[in-house]
Amino acid sequence: MFEDDLDEPLSFEMVADIVGARRSLVVRLAQQGLIDTVDREGGEQFVPRRTVIRLRRMQRLRRDLGVNFAGAAVILDLLNRLNETNRELARLHQLVK
Repeated sequence: MFEDDLDEPLSFEMVADIVGARRSLVVRLAQQGLIDTVDREGGEQFVPRRTVIRLRRMQRLRRDLGVNFAGAAVILDLLNRLNETNRELARLHQLVK
């Protein structure tokens, strides 16, 4: 999948179908700010395709660890920050060599 494909806007219905969830769950997660949305013409909201990956990870954390969606979002955000920090440390390590 190309980077541009990850920014493709999908409807709440499409995202729900892809991840096997109800549309109401996707809408609720968007309203709570746990998944990203983009506004399009006419004020209608869509979900970037990359959010499907995040939502699937949230579902796995919920299923495997029993955390709620808010907890899963925090875990994923912390993992992203940790990965960014590790990349920065690796870059700095290269500069010191």
